[in-house]
Order: sequence, then C-alpha cells, then structure tokens
Amino acid sequence: MSFFRINIYLKIKLYIFSLFLGKKNLSNSIEKLIKKNTKKKYFILTSQLRVGFILLLEFLRKKYPKKNEIIFSPYNLEEMINIATNLKYKTKFCDLIEKNGFFSIKELNKKINKKTLAVVLTNMFNSRKDSLALKKLCKRRKIILIEDNAIYFDNYSAIKNKKIYAGSIGDYSLNSFNIMKNISALYGGGVATNNINFLNYSNKRLNSFIKFPKKFLLKQSIIYFLLKILSINFFYKILFLKIVRYAHLNNNLILLKLFYPSLKFKKKKFPNFYFSKISNLSKKMIYLQLIDEESRKENHDIRKKKNIYYQKLIKDEKIKQINIFPINDNNFQNFTDFPIITKNKDKLNRFLLKNGIETKVLHYKNCAKTFKYGTNSCKTADKFEKSILCLPNHHKITEEYMSYIINKISNFYSGKK
Repeated sequence: MSFFRINIYLKIKLYIFSLFLGKKNLSNSIEKLIKKNTKKKYFILTSQLRVGFILLLEFLRKKYPKKNEIIFSPYNLEEMINIATNLKYKTKFCDLIEKNGFFSIKELNKKINKKTLAVVLTNMFNSRKDSLALKKLCKRRKIILIEDNAIYFDNYSAIKNKKIYAGSIGDYSLNSFNIMKNISALYGGGVATNNINFLNYSNKRLNSFIKFPKKFLLKQSIIYFLLKILSINFFYKILFLKIVRYAHLNNNLILLKLFYPSLKFKKKKFPNFYFSKISNLSKKMIYLQLIDEESRKENHDIRKKKNIYYQKLIKDEKIKQINIFPINDNNFQNFTDFPIITKNKDKLNRFLLKNGIETKVLHYKNCAKTFKYGTNSCKTADKFEKSILCLPNHHKITEEYMSYIINKISNFYSGKK
C-alpha cells in the first residue's frame, strides 16, 4: 500500500481539478502523451487493461484463425490467463530463470510451434537486454510479442542517456491506469500499437459499449478517496497500518480481499461492466498526471535512489537468506516496491508486521498450477509465489527507517528479537 503515500496532496488536487476540466478531446491528448513512452503510433483507451486485452485477442483471432496458442509467464495474474482461456485460446507456460525472473529464451524457443500466435511478456523483473533478445526471437519465429505493462508504465532503462521505456519493445503493449498504478485513475487502461487495423477494429467495438456504470464509478471514487486520505501520515499511522496489520496477522479474508482483489479469483465469464466505455472523470485524471512530467520523473528518481540504498543495506548486513533482483541501468525497474526473494516468507512477513513494518505480498501466482499445465512444471514460478515479499518504498520513507527494516530482517534470521 506504500504507493498511496506518494504525493497524496497532489493526487487529491488532481482528482478535484479533474472535476472541472473542460470537455476537450482528451482521448487524442492522452494518445499523444503516451506515444512518448510507448513509441507507438496509436493508443486505444479502454476502461481497464483487461478490456484492451480482450479486444486484442478478438482481433488476432480474426486475423490469424489457425493460430490458437499463447505462451505466458507462469508467475502471473490469474485473471490474465482466464481472459485467454475464455476466448478459447490454448495457454502454455514457459518457466523463468531464478536469478533474473525472465524467460529462458532457449526453453521458450522449444515451446513455439506453427500454432503459436503470441508470447505475452509480463514486465516485472526483466532487463532491456533480455527483452530485446525476446523480441529478436519472436521476429525470427514470426510470432507476436505482447507486453503486459500494467505495473511498469513510465519505467525505463537508460544507458548512455538513451532511454528505452518498458512497453515500447513489443508489437502491442497493455497498460493500466487503475488506482494502484504509477498513473492512477478510478479505472483505466489501454493498448499501444502501430496496427491501424486493430485501431479501427477497437474503435468500432468501443462504440458499441455502454456508458460506464455509475454505481461502479461511485464505488471506485469512494475507495480512491478513502485510500488517499488514509495514506496521510496521521491517519496512516493511527489507523490504516493497524488495519493492514490486523488483516494479515489474523488472516481476515474480508479485509485482505479489499487490499488484494485477486484473492477472489474464480474461473468465470467476463462481467458485463467490462464492456463499458472509460468514464470522462478517469480520462481527466489520467490526462492531468500525464502532463505533469516533472513530478513523474522526480518520483521515479527518488524511488530508484531508495531501491539502490536498500540493495546496499542488504549487502552490508550480509543476509544470506535474501536474494534480490539486479538493480542497474540496463534493467527496467518498478520502484514502487522493493521485492526480495526470501526463505520463510510468511513468518518473516508476520514478524515485520508485528514490529510495525509495512509489507506487501504480491498477488501473482504460479498460474501453471492454477490452470493445470503439466505436473510439477514451472518450479521457479512456484518458488517466487512462496518466497517474494515486497518492502515499502515511497516518497517519504527515510534512510533511517530503511536501515531499521533491514536490521529487523537481519534479527529475524539470526534469531534475535
């Protein structure tokens, strides 16, 4: 939940200002601003990333009727795989390499056949080098590369002052602007592409969608405001952190489902509200954040600096039970959290919560297991599900507090209290 503590007053102001923003053509304005990151000609704005993914798979089915297989990373959101299976695609999984969380290009190449339509790359721990190698493989094998860029929008790799943004490498990139993302609105997402035929198909489909339901908009507005207000330091310390701590320590599923909606996952058909247009209010909120490039860059740089400091602290403490993903200019990084691969994740999480330290358990699962793909397949994804824990990293966290966190982790593994 540390994301909500970033620029809380700015985000509340953005919400209020968005209510009074004029009725200019925001879809076109948003598309122009997003082009800077995605390096694509077009952007199809939808009510959610998932809706964009549905439109894309519908379009590709019509264009390539004989290709029905999609390869995913197994460490993934179950809802994303569910979309493909609902649309009658055969889903396959390629396990990850433990040291960098990326596909094994060699193993992926073996899984591609004449029925393979696409590979979906979930941008999470990957480096620019690995992503470009995957792009090269997809081009050679004549399959489509789709980037799931839900949590990585605005993140980039910069070598010799040349920036390459996550979401700019694939043939299509899926982006999300929901509440917990770098650009956060009530609802929102979309697909970046160079394919004008897909643009035309999507616009035609979107024109048939209903207006975004008011009850969902009202519900999301209330949640948005409550989370923002609870993230103010005063309320955060005396109320919000205590609620989060209570939910985790007592395994209170009602509260946990508020923080981690994916706990409610069931294989099911698409809900009706998926097929609704993005609200004007969400468009305004997205637009106002996109034009504030200076604040976005400042947030990115501050969080990157803090991630590097975490890395130094762990190295200095010599905690052998923790591994981390490389942090360097070659890697795409989402600096909202600091993920660690650790032994005894659940016990460590409870220990930190009892000591007043906010943590976050990623809601990604080993989807190869959920969707019954082979026996004991995707062992790295299984390990990630059981061992990745995120430490807080936000705008106001101090180096002193970060040192306290790492010291407590060191105490946990050394047996000290």
